[in-house]
Amino acid sequence: MREFHLIRAAIFSVALVAGATVGTVIAHAADYQKVFEEDQASAKDHPLTGRYGDSKILLQSVAAFNEIELPAGKAAYDGGKHFTETVKAEGKITRTVYITPPERSSLEVFRNFYDKLTADGFDTMFKCAGKEECGEPFKELKYHWNNTNTHVSNTTVKGDRLRLVSSVFDGAQDIRYALLKKDDTLVALYVALNRGGTFGDISNALNDRVTALVEVVESKPMENLMRTVDSAEMASKIASAGSVALYGLYFDTDKAELKAESEPQLAEMVDYLNRNELRFFVVGHTDSQGKLDYNLDLSNRRAKAVAAALLARGIAKDRIEARGVGPLAPAAPNDDDEGRAKNRRVVLVAR
Repeated sequence: MREFHLIRAAIFSVALVAGATVGTVIAHAADYQKVFEEDQASAKDHPLTGRYGDSKILLQSVAAFNEIELPAGKAAYDGGKHFTETVKAEGKITRTVYITPPERSSLEVFRNFYDKLTADGFDTMFKCAGKEECGEPFKELKYHWNNTNTHVSNTTVKGDRLRLVSSVFDGAQDIRYALLKKDDTLVALYVALNRGGTFGDISNALNDRVTALVEVVESKPMENLMRTVDSAEMASKIASAGSVALYGLYFDTDKAELKAESEPQLAEMVDYLNRNELRFFVVGHTDSQGKLDYNLDLSNRRAKAVAAALLARGIAKDRIEARGVGPLAPAAPNDDDEGRAKNRRVVLVAR
């Protein structure tokens, strides 16, 4: 009898553990479903591509200037896994992963994007469907959990959404791909239906949903923010606008110590200040990433570092007052790298 009770207790313990595991999986799956119901914060459709139906932006990254290599031919094994042809491009790169509601096919989603682009004048450089046309290793080369270079991710992606970065195409089936071009703009479409996958509850949540990676490369020259504003330009901008933004004052990320590369800009500031007797605010600005109080403090410390550098170079203390306003007075939207770079600045303001 005692052995019977021990066996029954053991079975009951296993059942409790199993029940807890099932409950955890169900809870996690529900959490991912919530992620699927809303766009990634600050993400938006690219105007050239739009979006398919009621799909949501699962992941997005935007680089004001970068380079990317896009497949322009099928994938092959000869001599190692590789694409038989690729196109390397540079410019503004927007990479967006959409997720659709259940019961949609990869063909339907792909064709909606593809038909819109071709109707808008895009020409097809390469197009394939399935393993036969795209090549057996296409899926692994295009977006793979073990190759972070293929992932769509940025610093704003956190929590359950971050856990999806590696897994969105792990169970990809019925894959479809196209590379299109119009003038100097490239668009790559990679669409697949998720079935199976190796990420447990994440793969279960993705099951029977289509994910679409839409990559847009706009050929734009790199914006040169690494420049020194000379004293004559400072005088002109102060006279016309009452302030001048300075991007030639450099700090390491999250630091308030001026880097040596700032010396040319400091020299021009001293030259300008020695040519007049005006008084100024030195105002530090940050982008909107991170907590407000932290950014206000960081921008204030950076402004004080610039003021101290000017005092050390002979500028009278009563002429300079340092203040930090963090992200409260942006020069551009904080939606992408380009806008955030414009917002990280020091501004000399006449007072």
